[in-house]
Amino acid sequence: MPMVGSWVVVVNAVRPFAIHGDGYLELHVTNEADGSQHLVRVPGHATAGPVAAGDRVTLTFLMGQVTEVRPA
Repeated sequence: MPMVGSWVVVVNAVRPFAIHGDGYLELHVTNEADGSQHLVRVPGHATAGPVAAGDRVTLTFLMGQVTEVRPA
């Protein structure tokens, strides 16, 4: 994962989960730039709306953590 920047990815799978009552999403994604596959965990407040398998989204990173998920 980059320290800063963004990736355009295709979402392969989504798994919601909670830690101490806070909602998160586990996203299995494919990076469009190089075809690499990754697992990222995203806080629920970082998404612009529902995320589903097949969606093409932009992930924004800060310090190696996803800070925003928005439609690409």
